[in-house]
Amino acid sequence: MSTRKYTAALLLLTCFLFSCEKVIDVELSPADQPYVIEGQITNQKKGALVVISQTTDFENPGTYPGVSGAIVTISDAQGNVYPLTETQQGFYQDSLLLGKPGMTYRLHVTLNGSEYTATSIMPEWVKMDSLFVKPDGSNLSNRERYLANVTYTDPAGKTNFYRFVQFRNGVKEKTIFIRNDERTDGNQVTAPLRYPADDDNDILPGDKIKVEMQCIDQAGYQYWYSLDRGALGDGSAASPANPVSNMQGGALGYFSAHTSETREITAP
Repeated sequence: MSTRKYTAALLLLTCFLFSCEKVIDVELSPADQPYVIEGQITNQKKGALVVISQTTDFENPGTYPGVSGAIVTISDAQGNVYPLTETQQGFYQDSLLLGKPGMTYRLHVTLNGSEYTATSIMPEWVKMDSLFVKPDGSNLSNRERYLANVTYTDPAGKTNFYRFVQFRNGVKEKTIFIRNDERTDGNQVTAPLRYPADDDNDILPGDKIKVEMQCIDQAGYQYWYSLDRGALGDGSAASPANPVSNMQGGALGYFSAHTSETREITAP
């Protein structure tokens, strides 16, 4: 059977999930349009959310329809099962469910006779000590450039992974910010959130900056790392067209149990 190239844009949790939008090219037959399942549970209210969409072909660019009719549950290692309710097309949520650090969570989705599962362990919470903005060289117009910086203390003797999501005046920065503690175990860390030098995205005095700090598990880190490498065209990625995922059953996407903390400042 001949194949055509299809585009899957990860909805990646929109404003609820504080995530980013990336485009993934996958070689598929015309009849094969996989589901994209993007789920999370956090230690914050309204943090349990699953978004289900479907890949589309080149005849429908920019359209990523939400998928209704799924049965979605999140369960924990203690045997509790929490059903998620579809609140709008393709969005399934439990606004009261709070995740607990150290707990293992399992996502289960039943859709059109198929089952999709993923497991994630919520790491211990690491406090964001501070958020500040300071100069960092020049941009493309030789104008002084500013970066947001996050400080935190990495717990000693444990393997930790982090993701940061930055907003400028309510608009999410598309750059993927992730870190591990391979070289910073037990240290006080200052993490500059570096993004491509682009005049349109530069932080300016008076801008409202919001940063979410997530403590993610290793599977989550591998997903974001491979997605970032694939988007950059880095040949070291396992598959430039398909990020490493913890989803089982043939769907694209991921499931992440992570802690979340958000701070906001005004750029000086």
